[in-house]
Amino acid sequence: MPYRRLTSERDRKRLALEHCRRVNAGDVAAILELYGDDVAFADPVGWEPQTGREALRAHFERSVAGNLREIPGEPVAGQDGAHTLIPISAVMDYFPLGPVFAGRGWLVPPADPAGKGLRLTYMRLLRVDGAGLIREAQTFWGRSDIDVTG
Repeated sequence: MPYRRLTSERDRKRLALEHCRRVNAGDVAAILELYGDDVAFADPVGWEPQTGREALRAHFERSVAGNLREIPGEPVAGQDGAHTLIPISAVMDYFPLGPVFAGRGWLVPPADPAGKGLRLTYMRLLRVDGAGLIREAQTFWGRSDIDVTG
């Protein structure tokens, strides 16, 4: 389906940066305000896609519990009027997601995880609708984009 110009490129770039700001604030309710009810998302792409705000709420609650901090790069807006891509460097505590990632074979678990963290680099692709709400979010990262710190 072709996309028509839904929001300005500048607005979509601001939305991508605002998303990072709200993640860093740890306010799940504020993050969810940016999304439509029927949002589809995959984080990371390759993992089973999910839909709906409740699934998204659970996803961000785990991230916030791990003290996720995103350092955004410069967003790039697609010429289709809907998509924005933003590079992100992030850090978070090893718990609660480190054991999940290790269990999937995405990283080698540390012998002593106490005081350890995770460093990730990823690209987030957002598709925004005419009301300025995110309808689709895809986060791209692989095994070489995550490591244990500390």
